[in-house]
Amino acid sequence: MLKGIAGRTAVVTGGSGGIGSATARRLHAEGANVVVVDLDGAGAEAVAKELGSKAIGMRADVSSPDDNAAIIARAVEAFGSVDMFHINAGVESKVIPILNFDIADYRKVFDVNVLGVFLGAQAAVKQMMTQPDKGKIAITASIAGLKSDAGVSVYNASKHAAIGIARSLMKETGPLGIRVNVIAPGVVDTRMMRPLEEGIGALAGVDAAAIQAAMNAAVPLGRYGQPEEIAATAAWLLSDEVPYMHGEVVTVGGGLWP
Repeated sequence: MLKGIAGRTAVVTGGSGGIGSATARRLHAEGANVVVVDLDGAGAEAVAKELGSKAIGMRADVSSPDDNAAIIARAVEAFGSVDMFHINAGVESKVIPILNFDIADYRKVFDVNVLGVFLGAQAAVKQMMTQPDKGKIAITASIAGLKSDAGVSVYNASKHAAIGIARSLMKETGPLGIRVNVIAPGVVDTRMMRPLEEGIGALAGVDAAAIQAAMNAAVPLGRYGQPEEIAATAAWLLSDEVPYMHGEVVTVGGGLWP
């Protein structure tokens, strides 16, 4: 068991998706109380029901200040504190040249991937400051936040921004005793990869299966990551096993970066 998780309370946004649900399961297995949050409220509640005791699910829009406040309030009401906050909710972007990108789609991606990180961190820190043991925050970004590729300018930019927020935030929260770290996954076998494979394939003039094969081949370990492998890293960063890790961007990509 990882130190410092059992008996404490974790919030996981994007909690009904691949990485989010895997993280919720891992933290619960480590003994945490878990608040599973997703825009898909039914999905969040289904994950919480699967976990059983010491887990609740709720619907929330991470781009809403009021909803972020409600997330914190629900966690404190149910379990008394917010000790771990996994800011994980995210959306993929369309895979098209920047000249053709629609401003409404741009705003959707940034509302979730950037504003959602900002608001989630803001709400979590406000609560953690009031607690004796403070807390830890893990933000899901992406290796896409460290590099750039054609056709995914908006997604790349949103993940660069998420990392930028974290790097500033850690300067502010370190003196408060609140640790902040970033997880930057590579290609992970979740629902979000399917439209990306299709879009990249369309740009390249090949089918999605060819893109998936090429991506597997580009990873030194030769395969996509699994959500549980990202969840293991999130749980480790949110535990007391690594008390001196703060402001780090931890890539989990099978060697894909650098």
